[in-house]
Amino acid sequence: MGYTTVGNVAGMFPNFTRGTAQQKPSDDLIQTYVDDVAAEINAILVRRGFVSTGLSAAQIGSLLSTDATNICEMINRYGAPAQLGQTLATFGVASAGQLANNIRDTYERMKNDLNARNDKGEAQAGGPYYKYFDPLARTETAQPSLKAISGGDQAPDQTPGKTGSSQVFGKFDRRGT
Repeated sequence: MGYTTVGNVAGMFPNFTRGTAQQKPSDDLIQTYVDDVAAEINAILVRRGFVSTGLSAAQIGSLLSTDATNICEMINRYGAPAQLGQTLATFGVASAGQLANNIRDTYERMKNDLNARNDKGEAQAGGPYYKYFDPLARTETAQPSLKAISGGDQAPDQTPGKTGSSQVFGKFDRRGT
């Protein structure tokens, strides 16, 4: 069992019809895609130390927060359709192959974010999903610690007051002249 369902995966391809005798590929094969991607997600979670080895997706899901489980489901929901779309393309559905390429790019980005890797596979110091899997992870703040205008990229007549900032000095702010 993975983090997502066959229905969610098939739903990524609106023209793909399930439940008929002529359905190709079968739900069993789609479930294999789901399980393959879930195993890859599990391997990342174990490598990162978020969970211990030997747990299924269902067991891991019970240990994680709702948001963390939803992130795993989302990654699984994009990884399995990437495989499904390539399979559909071999049946002559060219548009499914093109859509699968777009889905795969999104999947790779999300998987790299979870894996703390950039698009070149190099290790990153942090990632957008950290706090969901490790409550002790450092959290970046959206509030800058110092409010300032860099100046080099601003017009000479632009002052902190014109941008809505409240700091006392700006690069081109002249007091007493």
